[in-house]
Amino acid sequence: MRPLPVLAVIRDAYSFTFTHLGAIIGLIWLPMVLATVGDFFVTLHYGGEMQQAIAAGNTAAAGPAALMQFGFFLVRLALYAMMYVPVAQLALGQRQGGAMVHFAFAAPEWRMFRALLGLVLLFLVAAVLLSLLAGRNASAALTPQMLLAEVAALLFLFGVIFIGVRMGFLVPAIVVAEEGPVLARAWLISAGSFWRLLGVILGALGPLALLVVVVAMVLIESALDPHAQQTAENLAAAASANLPLTAGLQFLVAPFLIGLSVGASVFSWKALSKTDVSA
Repeated sequence: MRPLPVLAVIRDAYSFTFTHLGAIIGLIWLPMVLATVGDFFVTLHYGGEMQQAIAAGNTAAAGPAALMQFGFFLVRLALYAMMYVPVAQLALGQRQGGAMVHFAFAAPEWRMFRALLGLVLLFLVAAVLLSLLAGRNASAALTPQMLLAEVAALLFLFGVIFIGVRMGFLVPAIVVAEEGPVLARAWLISAGSFWRLLGVILGALGPLALLVVVVAMVLIESALDPHAQQTAENLAAAASANLPLTAGLQFLVAPFLIGLSVGASVFSWKALSKTDVSA
């Protein structure tokens, strides 16, 4: 199998995103508005309510707030499926141009939603296991067994990243371009290409993601009292105070992040499957 051309895929992803930026914006703006506004109000209301309940030791009161957040998370996942599918169709040449308004949830979006949900559940189980390992290590004495457990936790974390890159990155392209089980197909055609796929992810998404993180950290830092001891509660309060700005930032960069991620997925899939459906 021909190695994945990392630099060519990154170049094509940037070229696709900036060439079709207007079309991408037209295809995603309505679902993105709903996701951003909904996330803002759900986080502001139910996120604060859950934090207060947990801080007060009232876990029962935190349950309804956590349930509401989980419910909107599923809605948000569906909205992202509605954005990924048309952008992938555009990158594959199955769609010509964008739209003034695009809002659809048909069979491809349902397949995308199921694949994304499967990935989320996989990562959720991995996060629980990893937190259990970390908690056990933190409470243990400094012994060879503890060091061995820490190494095991690091290996487990790498395994999660390995599976996530190989199963998750090609999902948008496979959902739109192929039939059959999505995650199994992604695992099959990404065999032997983990490091190259990771290089594509870092090259295509790394610079913009780093910029977003830095700007968000600057915003949060500006709301902190430099003379006060920094606690988790202070950081949460600073993040809530800047929630409108950080939500707006995420909305502004969404066309670039979605274009780059979906474009890189499609062009990686084309190279790995040796298929060009737009030809």
